[in-house]
Amino acid sequence: MCYDLGALIRKLRIERKLTQKQLAEKLKVSEGTVSKYESNISMPPFETLRSIASIFSVSMDTLYGMQHQGTLFTHGLSETQIETVQELIDSYRIKNNQWENKLNQEQLVVLSKIVIELTK
Repeated sequence: MCYDLGALIRKLRIERKLTQKQLAEKLKVSEGTVSKYESNISMPPFETLRSIASIFSVSMDTLYGMQHQGTLFTHGLSETQIETVQELIDSYRIKNNQWENKLNQEQLVVLSKIVIELTK
């Protein structure tokens, strides 16, 4: 299967419910430029790719067509929020093979931390 950056940009844009015009404004380019990126007529420069990755919270590896799991963007989160997210990830990673139909005590504690952070 051939990698299609334009299709990926279009997919990410549509998933985020952005128009080409809205994405263009965020990237500080014209709507026509975004259209060219999505049609693979033009390749975004490196700095624009970095902006696209940031806007859609994906890694540069993703934009370059490399499957890369495990990247978690924590930009804009407090240290406590980052620690809480890491605890959640660790909890599910450890318990993944022992999954039950309900949350265990450790997962409930992490969930309560998340609720507290989200309601601040």
